[in-house]
Amino acid sequence: MKCLRSLILLVPLLLCCRPPATVQVAPGVSFRFCPPEAAPDFFVNQEVVFTLPGGRRETMLAAIENQGGALRVVASTPLGQTLFTVRVQAGVALVDARVPLPGRLDARALPALVQFALWPEAAVRAALAAGTRMEQEGDRRTLLRKDQVVWSATRTGDGLVLEAPGMGVSLRIRTLEDL
Repeated sequence: MKCLRSLILLVPLLLCCRPPATVQVAPGVSFRFCPPEAAPDFFVNQEVVFTLPGGRRETMLAAIENQGGALRVVASTPLGQTLFTVRVQAGVALVDARVPLPGRLDARALPALVQFALWPEAAVRAALAAGTRMEQEGDRRTLLRKDQVVWSATRTGDGLVLEAPGMGVSLRIRTLEDL
């Protein structure tokens, strides 16, 4: 009985001390999720156009909501079929994949990139892994590792462009109301 009481007291302590979840945003580059509370509440529907190596393009829709201490992303096809949902809360990202996702696709990277691009600078800097740094210049935010650009996020007149030159990937994100 004494061991059970000790275990009951120890579990909350272990939960409070667990390290925040991280996700790989590029090979060998991890990002720790920022607290959703570090950014204002918002809801937006967006079109995300991926340009992949070889010039292939893929389009998806994303409903993104940051409210009540949680960041939620629902990704769907242009015809409305849900692909996956991701919920980031208390440093943990939970994924519900409605269809089989390609092995190289970690759905948790999408909310991490949203946070990299949109969260306050101080919160993003606190989320960076050792050996990475961020530069902010005007409407452009750049994530670097060993002085090499890993990701850049540039706000444009009609949206946001995320680029990962080393992976040959870019995302053009526009709010549906602006299309």
